[in-house]
Amino acid sequence: MSRAFVKKSDDETVLLPDRPISPHRLRHTWASDMLRCGMSLPALKELMGHKDIRMTLRYLKITQPDLQREFYRARHNTVQPYCIPSLSVLTATSDLPGIRHALAATRHLLEMYRRQFSDDKLGRRLQRLDRRLLDVDQQLQNIAGGEK
Repeated sequence: MSRAFVKKSDDETVLLPDRPISPHRLRHTWASDMLRCGMSLPALKELMGHKDIRMTLRYLKITQPDLQREFYRARHNTVQPYCIPSLSVLTATSDLPGIRHALAATRHLLEMYRRQFSDDKLGRRLQRLDRRLLDVDQQLQNIAGGEK
């Protein structure tokens, strides 16, 4: 990729683009800039005179900083931020129903933790751990059934 530099004055140098600037190219830049400034896609479609939103999408260049900005803006504007529930030790009891309740809460937290990762190997390990906890819960249920 070659770029040409033009010296305008002693203290100013201008970088020229690789491709010539054309009205069509400026239209692409304008559309992307309007979207970055917060204009909605339907409004941009109307201003550009497009009949189909897909044509407007062809004009836009979405960059990684654009995606990050949108993600953090949406995350910041959520009504109730998502939080992982915590297991209160104070409510846990030492009887079988209390232990089974604590196991259910632990399994829930483990599943919430597993969903944060896209790594399949780690996901399978956490699912195996969940199955072991389920086995323990079923054994406790059998013990509770034998006490009656």
